[in-house]
Parts: sequence; structure tokens; C-alpha cells
Amino acid sequence: MATATRQTMMSAGSQRGPRGFTLTELLVAAALSLVVMAALAGLFGLFGRAIKQSDATMNLGGLMRSAAWQLRQDLASATCQPIPWLAPDTSAGYFELIEGPARDSTYAVNAQNQPTDNLTADTDDLLLFTTQSLTGAFVGRFDGQTIESPYAEIAWFCRPAAIQPIAGSTLYDLHRRQLLIISYLGRSSLVNNALPLSTDRAACDLSLRSGTIAGQGQVLLPNSLGDLTKREYRFMRGGYAFLMESGLFRSVAAQTFPYAFPVDTTQHAVAEAVLTGTKRASEDVILTNVIGFDVRVFDPQAALSADGRVPGDPGYAVPQAGSAVGAYVDLGWGGGVPGARTDPFPPAGKTAFQSAGVMVSGTNRLPTTYDTWSRHYEFNEVDEDGDGKADEGLDDAIDTETSPPYPVPLRGVEVRIRCYEPSSRQVRQVTIRHSFVK
Repeated sequence: MATATRQTMMSAGSQRGPRGFTLTELLVAAALSLVVMAALAGLFGLFGRAIKQSDATMNLGGLMRSAAWQLRQDLASATCQPIPWLAPDTSAGYFELIEGPARDSTYAVNAQNQPTDNLTADTDDLLLFTTQSLTGAFVGRFDGQTIESPYAEIAWFCRPAAIQPIAGSTLYDLHRRQLLIISYLGRSSLVNNALPLSTDRAACDLSLRSGTIAGQGQVLLPNSLGDLTKREYRFMRGGYAFLMESGLFRSVAAQTFPYAFPVDTTQHAVAEAVLTGTKRASEDVILTNVIGFDVRVFDPQAALSADGRVPGDPGYAVPQAGSAVGAYVDLGWGGGVPGARTDPFPPAGKTAFQSAGVMVSGTNRLPTTYDTWSRHYEFNEVDEDGDGKADEGLDDAIDTETSPPYPVPLRGVEVRIRCYEPSSRQVRQVTIRHSFVK
């Protein structure tokens, strides 16, 4: 009996449960758990950032496609063919392209001819023209109310962004300014269809010019398509800065033509370049973080280099005879100075758009500009070229008093819009091409 009891106790002792973990084992297990959790957290963070960057890139792509669609619509509905000259009585409107001094090649290398880290490229071009809406009227604001018109004056241009996220590079906002063309406002409160000169131009979306009416003095008058054929009546005409040159604004007042004309410069329209005020600011911004807005013209005689580069591109080499021709190039890509309007055009050895164009009046020159020009300069009883004779007509280049800066038709344009996405550090570009040949 006693022996059986001892055997039972020994058997029970041998069947006791496993011993507990030691403190060392618990600490090791906790450390391993923390390592695994940290790895999982890092993995989830990596996935989250990748998804966020992917969403940001997709969103940027959508915004760029939307801007490209809008520009295509504007160009496809332009009210005139870019063929100088145009007469105001045809009510055709205008087409104007201003090539700023910067080029993509400007930023390709620094002063030491070394590659630059600056993301910014050609952003100082301006595209201005009149267009019509074929699907529905343009909508804007005037006198606190909504207004509509089938025609509008459109301006595409860049301005430096208020906040710069990248040191050493300048990012821009791309603006699309839309000014409705309504030649008669139809308001009983207006005398002679005129607005006071003190009218806040940024508070209304009207294409306006300044003028003088007997008994009223200087006023603002709404433009028609015919009025806008005249360069001095258009948007961005006045003594404020809008062009970028070497990081500084250049004043429009420095443009000789048409301000050298006997017409008083105070009679020219003075317009705000962008909407201002707490209620309208940035309403015309169509894209942000822009690092390139490059407007090019089609040059049917421009020769491509052996590797397919076009004139003006970084690394472009003069091609051999027989190379492919026809390319979109920067206006005036060959440099130089404009020729006299009595000289042969294009100048010998250069294509029309390779050259710097023509002096528009006497010795007056413009920044590199393509303009449909106005015929009225030849019949306005003003001696624009200062030769003592006024209104000599359009018989030939010797008789004319002025000249379009490029007196040739424009077959097509290409616009390259390039944006930087800060969170993913990626660059996206969209290219819009439009042919005026019908």
C-alpha cells in the first residue's frame, strides 16, 4: 500500500506542466516583436507613400490633360487665321505670340557650360488671341452679375508662384485669362456705353480699352472683334510689367511699338495681368508647379539634326544638306536683329522664323513677336514711320508705313507644358499641336 502511494506521487510529480518563461526569454520575444512591428510599419508607410505619390501623379496628369484640352478648344475656335494683315472692318479679331527671351537651351547649362540642376525651362512665352465658343457661351462677371458672350479674348501666360517649394528652381502658375467681347453692354446707367476710368478691371471679365468721349473725358469702352485687331486695344497693354527676363519683370512700356506713335499712351488700355482681390485672386490659374510653357511655331524649312533634334533644342547640331525639314521651333531661333521693312524677307540664308523678323515702323522693333497686325495703321492719317508722309497705302513694302513683325502666314503652333510634382519628384509634360492649315 505504501509502495503504491509513493509510485502514484512520483507519477504525479513527473506529469507537472511546463515551466514558465524566464525574464531573458520575455525580453528577447518583446524585442523581436518590436522589430517585426517596426518592419510592418515601415512597409505600410512605404506602401502609403507610394499610393500617395501615385495619386498625386495621376491627379497632376488629369489636370494637365484638362489644361491641354482647354487650350486645344481655344485654338481650334480662333476667330482668325494667322495671316497678316487684318482689317478692323472684317471683325476677325487677332492672333499674337510673344516669344520671351528665355529658351529651353538657356537652362540646359550654366555659365560654366556645365549641366544645371535648375528644373525651370522656357516659361516666359505668351499666347494671346480671340476665340469663339461653339458649344456654349463664355461666362464671366460684370457689375456683380453673370454675363455671357460667344466671343472672348484669351491670354495664356505664366507668373512665379507665391510659394516656392524647391530651392534653386522657380515654379510658376499657368494663367488662362478670359475676357468676354461684348461691344454693347446695354446698361441704362451707362452714358455712351462707357465705363468710368476708375472701374476695377480685375472685378469684371470684359475686354476693355481706354478712350476719350467729349463731355465725359477719359473712359473705358468695351472692345469688339474689330477693335481688337488693333494691337493697342488688347489685353496686356499698358505701363506694367508682365514679361520675365533674367528673373526680373520687363515693362510693357519699354516696347517701342505702338507707344512711339503720336497717339497719347494714356489712351491705351491698362489691364491687370491677373485677377486680384480676395474674391477673384487665382481664379484664372489653370495649372500650378509649372516649369515649362514653351510656345513654338511650325517652320517648314527648319532642318532637323541627324539625331532628330530641332533648332533651338539643347545639343542641336547644324545638319548636313539633305536632312529632313519641317519642325516646331522657337520664334526667331536664329537670333540677330530685325531687318528694315524695305529689305527682302526672309533675309538671305535664313528661314522666315529663324530670322528676328522685321522692324515694325522705322527703327522700332518689338520683342520677338508674331502678330496678325492691323491694316488701319496704313490709313489712320498718322505718320507712324516719321518720314513726313502719312498713309501711303499698301502698294508695296516701300510705300507702307509699318510692317507685321513676321509678314508671313503661320501654319501651326506647338505648346509644351511641363509640370513638376513635388511629392513624387516627377516631371510630366503634355504637348499640344494645332494646325491652322485648312
